[in-house]
Amino acid sequence: MRLLNKIAFITGGGRGIGREIALAFAREGADVAVAARTASEVESVAKEVQGLGRRSLAVRLDLTNRANIRQAAKTVLEHFGRVDILVNNAGVLSKGPAATLDEKTWDTTLAINLTGIFLVTQAFLGQMLERGKGRIININSSSGKIGLPYRSAYAASKHGALGFMRSLASEVADKGITVNAICPGLVDTQMWDTSVENFAAEMGKTPEEAREMFRQRIPVKRFTEAWELAPLAVYLASDDSISLTGQAIQLDGGFLQS
Repeated sequence: MRLLNKIAFITGGGRGIGREIALAFAREGADVAVAARTASEVESVAKEVQGLGRRSLAVRLDLTNRANIRQAAKTVLEHFGRVDILVNNAGVLSKGPAATLDEKTWDTTLAINLTGIFLVTQAFLGQMLERGKGRIININSSSGKIGLPYRSAYAASKHGALGFMRSLASEVADKGITVNAICPGLVDTQMWDTSVENFAAEMGKTPEEAREMFRQRIPVKRFTEAWELAPLAVYLASDDSISLTGQAIQLDGGFLQS
């Protein structure tokens, strides 16, 4: 087992990519604290982790609430004693023309996708520095590397998160801590289904027609499945990745190159 007796904390762990990473970590021997806004979802995933023979903790987390972030970190550290692996997976997708984008959408997008990552990382970084070891993995996006129309807030948050990742990686490189990001393209999740429905309504198409249009833009002609990110996350969380840090790894079926 590559993560035997490691302790992991995963935001946005109640479904989709976060859930798949949580279960993959458990199969590799890690104990997992699962955090998200919806209590029922994280409790369900926590039970799945326990079903794999590992300890788990369900934590309700609102990344727009700084006091809640601090309390969540305190709860996890008191329960497990430490966190070896941090996965910043939670995120929100927003869209709209920059000329009319409301400030609330901008502020919420950056609060969750950028400031939230900073605050959660800060909450766990100190104890990693004390031990001289840790793994930080941020789930980013292809939008962290390119600019797409009507995605100004989302792109700004994802570009900012990559900048934070690279700076932090340089800061802690000689302290036994690696910091990396996984940048998926179009991942077949509940969030993507909602986005497709919105696109379809705007374009006067059915959701099926919109999905096919997007699928044709991907060189491999298929959407990435949430589980496909989990093996890469396991590698980045393991001792095998000791020399890999400050990297934004693309996993998108060639989307960025198309």
